[in-house]
Amino acid sequence: MMMGLHQCLFLLLSMCGITSALNCTVVPGALTQIDASNGQVFGVNRAGNIYTLYGTTWTQLPGTLTHVTAGLGGLWGVNSNHNIFRLVGGNWRQVTGLLKQIDAGGSQFVVGVNMNDDIYCLPKSSAISADGSSALPWIQIEGKLKYYSCGPRGCWGVNSADEIYYRHDVTPDSCAGSRWQNVPGALSMIEVGTEGDVYGVNSAGYIYRRVGITATNPVGTTWVPLSNDLGQIKHVSYDLGLLWVLTTDGKILNCKVSDFEQVPGTLTQIDASNGQVFGVNTADNSYTLYGSTWTQLPGLLTHITTGPSGVWGVNSNHNIYRLVGGNWRLVTGLLKQIDAGGSQFVVGVNMNDDIYCLPKSSAIAADGNSALPWIHIEGKLKYYSCGLLGCWGVNSADEIYYRHNVTPDSCAGSRWHNVPGSLSMIEVGTEGNVYGVNSAGNIYRRYH
Repeated sequence: MMMGLHQCLFLLLSMCGITSALNCTVVPGALTQIDASNGQVFGVNRAGNIYTLYGTTWTQLPGTLTHVTAGLGGLWGVNSNHNIFRLVGGNWRQVTGLLKQIDAGGSQFVVGVNMNDDIYCLPKSSAISADGSSALPWIQIEGKLKYYSCGPRGCWGVNSADEIYYRHDVTPDSCAGSRWQNVPGALSMIEVGTEGDVYGVNSAGYIYRRVGITATNPVGTTWVPLSNDLGQIKHVSYDLGLLWVLTTDGKILNCKVSDFEQVPGTLTQIDASNGQVFGVNTADNSYTLYGSTWTQLPGLLTHITTGPSGVWGVNSNHNIYRLVGGNWRLVTGLLKQIDAGGSQFVVGVNMNDDIYCLPKSSAIAADGNSALPWIHIEGKLKYYSCGLLGCWGVNSADEIYYRHNVTPDSCAGSRWHNVPGSLSMIEVGTEGNVYGVNSAGNIYRRYH
């Protein structure tokens, strides 16, 4: 059982490297493209209508566009004929040039690409005064890109082959920069945030974040996938700590990005609750974490759990133990996996995938001095976990089940409910959050 479960699942992953995750809410409406900057959000829908968001209400702007961008260089857009517009005095003014995608995220300069993937920029001196009354001196940049975006630490783009490039030495007055650097990876679109954060989406609809970007290393170090179960993503935009996400079907999501730092050590299983973290390694040694130091506990375990009913574990022979006075006490029963996340009751499964629970009255007093009345629950599961809002499990076929009417004193519940999906393990947090991992190692979260 895991309190703040998402922290602990990703803690396990972070032992293999840096991991980021998304916590998203659905925003009413449907858009095909979105852009956010300086606290404002703009977007266009399939009909080309333009909107800006205040609170939870989208306000329609005049005109029609296929792509809109906001930034230090103002509000700009292009229409289906590739004409370029800038918002002046609340109205769109057409300016010279033709682009299919435009970005105003640079330090008051503007960039974009045309229908032939030719790349252009408009320096600060011309961008800030652009009002449609005079021709604009767009500067062509060598190369070909289908998407180009800029921020305070440079400009990034992707070409028709989904290759990624960073443009060196771009400044507001010398917006053309000096040279391209190919960055390993493959993305179909890329966006640079107001603060210089870089996010992208690949052809499969997965989101990636560039980490390691600094003033001295503006290219960063690596791409990190953002763990999520949002479906296939089409477009993203990042501003002031919020990632705005559009799915292929037009759904709008407002997401917060959480980072999970690598913790020293190697574990095969981990569990956390009530502010404590426990885990076991490949040698069956058990540990608890204080600060950045793992403290070894006595004994050998293959699975450990902590929760409202205390700290429990099982060993390679499936014997069950409870921590009493700082030492492991053997209690009656045989389990291969155990979970103490229920409201002071305990659940688990044995080597035959038979399911058992120990009611609150027996769990809180368990000290190894008397036999425990484990209750057999019908069905078969390979992993079973409980929390505030009930119990979840997965069977040997990776099918997912929810157990109805489980209470601390009637821990067996009443019936199973098959939930669509496929997971190889599942965990329920103290607050009722449900997370799981599938056979491919992808993490999923259950939303209400």
